[in-house]
Amino acid sequence: MAWKKLAEIIAREASYRSSKERGKRSFFRLTGGSLLKYNALLISIFTLLSVGMGFGALAGREVSIVMLTMLSLMDIMMGILIMALNTQVLISDKLLDPVFRLPIGEYDVRRALSWVGIYWGEAALPFVIVPAGLIMSYILNDASFFVSSLLIALMGLLLSLGLGYLVGSLASKYTRSLRGRAVSTLVWVFALGIGFVMGPVSSFVGESLRSGLGLVAWIPPVSFIFMFRDPVALATSLASLLLSYLLLRYGTNRFWNAAVVGEVPLPKVSAKWSLNYGLMAAVLRELKIAVRTPRILASVIIYSALFPFSILFPSMSASDMPLGLREYIPVLALAVGGLEGFSLLYFYVMEAAGAKSLYPLPLRRSDVALLKFIAFSVTNIPLILAVSAAILIFSGIEGIFSLLIYIGSFAGSALMNSLIYANMLPEEPSHWSSETFGRNIVGVIMTGEVIFYFLVGIMSFLIPGFVEKIVISAISLAIIWLVDLVLYRRGQRVL
Repeated sequence: MAWKKLAEIIAREASYRSSKERGKRSFFRLTGGSLLKYNALLISIFTLLSVGMGFGALAGREVSIVMLTMLSLMDIMMGILIMALNTQVLISDKLLDPVFRLPIGEYDVRRALSWVGIYWGEAALPFVIVPAGLIMSYILNDASFFVSSLLIALMGLLLSLGLGYLVGSLASKYTRSLRGRAVSTLVWVFALGIGFVMGPVSSFVGESLRSGLGLVAWIPPVSFIFMFRDPVALATSLASLLLSYLLLRYGTNRFWNAAVVGEVPLPKVSAKWSLNYGLMAAVLRELKIAVRTPRILASVIIYSALFPFSILFPSMSASDMPLGLREYIPVLALAVGGLEGFSLLYFYVMEAAGAKSLYPLPLRRSDVALLKFIAFSVTNIPLILAVSAAILIFSGIEGIFSLLIYIGSFAGSALMNSLIYANMLPEEPSHWSSETFGRNIVGVIMTGEVIFYFLVGIMSFLIPGFVEKIVISAISLAIIWLVDLVLYRRGQRVL
């Protein structure tokens, strides 16, 4: 299977171009090599999550259906993200240019492109749903849940591959016009924001099950569970599989055309240039690249706007919110502000091939980290102001403490993430992408930070009192900024 070997070579080349020296130095480096190594960490995480959700069947059949619906949406969301990021790397890193010079037919290259997606995480997607379906079938003594989970996993794989190729083709092609960047940004917002519909959709399914099935039994993925009892559910399930396959074919063709044609040519106008230097010029450079990179704008909208709005505001705006729940707003503000720093990674990835021009400059790694941090913070100013205003409106005078905690957590987390990635940059001039840091390493970093805020939340739950929660949040902030200080001192090396 030459196409499979070709996919492995493309995957290895992406890792090599992004990080020439990392290979054997990192204990956590799992990307590269066999198909299992690329997917091992994701398979472990997805399986643990799926097994935990599968035991929801102990609460009854209706809960199992809701859980399977949530896992289905999560499967599609993760699949689209994996494929969209992969196709972006294929285009931006020009990984297909050497392939086009080889005596390989178009058919084999297309199959190799599909297999690259399997290498970079798509092989782990079935483990989001299938383990849960197996456990649900055992607990409920109903084999239809397991069979349904297999079919839902197949539909999710086809759908995520197809949508991933579509997102990748649009994100890589429209780079010159304002309209094109707007379209691409909206596409990325859709891809990154699918996870935010899991809650409302699951609530709708649960309400429908309690009040009588109605049309929900005919809507995928719920239809797969009822396809053995309802002819309409069977028809819609088969139709969704067919449409997912057709979408995969269409998305593959769109991406193939984008990969062959490349970027839109530069407009034919007289060249203008100017030379600026200093901190302001460096920050403006970062902002210009961010504005011209739709994925960066989409990540800012998702992680800095939709994410805090979806977590903080439903609780704070509830008219019947108990007084005791208001005590947890400082801890929520800490977690939301801290988790918003995740998307700063994109400010490194957006450099792409342009990162090589930074190495000749007298820049320390801490300087790069500060520039990325400042640009990221400036980009987020409108959203930070909106979140801050909402905290004050919904929390009253006590919201001042929550506001300070939110701002301190946002700044501390963003700076910490920036310093972490700056210290991980290759020693030699390299093309920066997600492969530079290792996809699994980035996952470990994000998981560690989530666990930290989760433990803070557990601690605040065990210790009653508003003042005590303020103290816990303040101590957590001190820990974050202490880590920032340590990382800053380590970042004094020249890039």
